[in-house]
Amino acid sequence: MKVKDILNYNKLFKNIINDKDVDVTALVKFKLLTMCKQFESVVNNFETIREEKVRQYSTPNGGGIIGILNPVKDDYKNDEEFKAAQKVYEEKLKGFTDDITEILESDVSVNMTKFTPEEVMNAGLSADDLLVMYELIQEV
Repeated sequence: MKVKDILNYNKLFKNIINDKDVDVTALVKFKLLTMCKQFESVVNNFETIREEKVRQYSTPNGGGIIGILNPVKDDYKNDEEFKAAQKVYEEKLKGFTDDITEILESDVSVNMTKFTPEEVMNAGLSADDLLVMYELIQEV
């Protein structure tokens, strides 16, 4: 499974679990929690690397803000300085994006049991949620 899919599923499952207005069955909630637990190390590892990459490609400003900040023309004496800063920004942004995309597109193995159609149909999940979860539902 791709890292980006795990991150998306994890976010969706946590939203379903935490939404007081969604009334899913106890079994579905249990399986969603179990899957989130299985995804936990991948999510934590991704966040650790993402934060490391933000620091790597960032230029701290005087206010302590760390990020890949787009230069503001008014902060530079002339167009040459601004264009040079813009080029550095674009290179840093590309480096960050390339590194993160490589991770998001990578395949990792997670131990999980797919839902059966019986477990998720009429279990209180919306059609949109079921569509997103389609790959995690066993075929009959």
